[in-house]
Amino acid sequence: MKKRYIVSLLLLLLITGTVWWYYYPQYKINQIKEASVIVNNNDKKSKQVTYLDYLKDSPKSSFNHLVLGDSVAQGRGSDEGGFVQKVNTNLESLTAKTFVLENQGISGSTSQGLLNQLQIPAVQQSVKKADIITINIGGNDLVQIAKEEGPLKAIQRYDEVKSNYEKNLAEIFELIRSHNPDAILVLNELYNVVNAEKNYYPATEKLLNDWNLIAYETALSHKPAIVVPVSDALQTEDMNKWLYDSIHPNDEGYERIAEKTITAFQNHSYKRAE
Repeated sequence: MKKRYIVSLLLLLLITGTVWWYYYPQYKINQIKEASVIVNNNDKKSKQVTYLDYLKDSPKSSFNHLVLGDSVAQGRGSDEGGFVQKVNTNLESLTAKTFVLENQGISGSTSQGLLNQLQIPAVQQSVKKADIITINIGGNDLVQIAKEEGPLKAIQRYDEVKSNYEKNLAEIFELIRSHNPDAILVLNELYNVVNAEKNYYPATEKLLNDWNLIAYETALSHKPAIVVPVSDALQTEDMNKWLYDSIHPNDEGYERIAEKTITAFQNHSYKRAE
């Protein structure tokens, strides 16, 4: 009887630990999201300023918007300049100011590739003069291994790739901040393109939550910074509406990302560099 009790307890602990391991990243992401959103407050002295208010109230009439990252940053699959062009148009409409776009996105870029790109003097100059820097990176880190060595090898090397991504992203943010301590950094979540009916869908969700938690925690330590909840906008249930190919959004997908970006500017409390 005692042995059966111990086995049952161990089994319960194993199940609890597995559930916690699977859901913890999403739990932590939700906590960070809630802490970033503006709290309604009628006290004018303690009123929080949104990122959009910050841009509106700035004495500047023109802002430089630099885009870095991969093919999603570049706008592949769009006939209208991708999500960043839509973001710029909306920001101009909401602030009555000018936003000058410079898109340095490179198709196929990995976090290491972006880190290498940031060593180029001309790119560093673009970073220095930017007021907003939008980044979409990380999806190719695993995809590249899967393409070159197969999906099994990508899974086997998951911890190594995740660790390298975390290190690279921290170095990317630190390097940007060394050249520009005040620019608003806008980092996109990664999104899932695997149909929810596939038996390996839960594994891909776990992977993306791990990746996205790294993004949120990195951004949190490099303010002013926003993470855009892209995965909320691009749900697998209606991929046929927003997917251009097997990976990239179409113009509707990019429109959804742009809308989430603007909402983040409107709802998140502006935090100065610390």
